[in-house]
Amino acid sequence: MHRRFKEFERRLARLAATLRVWSGDGEQERKRREMNQAMAAILRAGLECAGVDPDEASALRHLEAPEPPRKPFAHPLRRLAERQRPRTLIEALNEATKRYHGGPAPDLHQASAMQLIGYYCFGAGNQDHAARAAPA
Repeated sequence: MHRRFKEFERRLARLAATLRVWSGDGEQERKRREMNQAMAAILRAGLECAGVDPDEASALRHLEAPEPPRKPFAHPLRRLAERQRPRTLIEALNEATKRYHGGPAPDLHQASAMQLIGYYCFGAGNQDHAARAAPA
């Protein structure tokens, strides 16, 4: 029994270490952005002092360009709980028919019920949806 507890404690320690690494990623990202901003300011000032147009330096553009937002960290247990949470019928149908939401209208004589629900209830064939998506 004691050996089983020791094995379980080791597995928990490995899991805790992994979670610590994952939670530290956000802080490392923030530090990296701050460092890039500081380096960009130094480089811009150095280029201006040298009489060079800083806007022509591609390295400076890469430092100053905002990076695409990263997907926020989701705890593995939260992701598991999200997959297992009870869904309404509407949510389940919307999720199951996502691949039929766009594209051309399905052939009414050959389309399955899921294709018709996906296109006409949740997708481009839904007039209410098309009216909301159209610019005013």
